[in-house]
Amino acid sequence: MQFLTLNMDENPGLIEPFLKEHQLNLIVLPAYSYVQDTLKVFGIPQNWIVDANGVVRLKGIGYDSTEKWEAGMKDAIEKHKPEVKAAGSAGK
Repeated sequence: MQFLTLNMDENPGLIEPFLKEHQLNLIVLPAYSYVQDTLKVFGIPQNWIVDANGVVRLKGIGYDSTEKWEAGMKDAIEKHKPEVKAAGSAGK
C-alpha cells in the first residue's frame, strides 16, 4: 500500500514547515499544475483509493478531524485491499 500526497500550494516552500508544524511524515509532491491541468481537481482536500491496476475505487472530498473520518478511511482501504492468495492454493 502506498500513500501519496499531492500539494496544491503555488509555493512549494510552504510544504516542509507545514509538515514539521503538524508532525507529519508523508510523501508530498508539489503538484499545482498537474492537479489543475491534468486531474482537473479544484475541490480540496480529496481522498482517492486507486487499486494496483490504476482504477479509482473511491473518491471523496473533504476531511473531518474526528475519529469518524479515520475509521471511514480504514474501512474503505480494507474493503478495496487486494486479496492475497495463500501459497499452494492455485487451482483449488
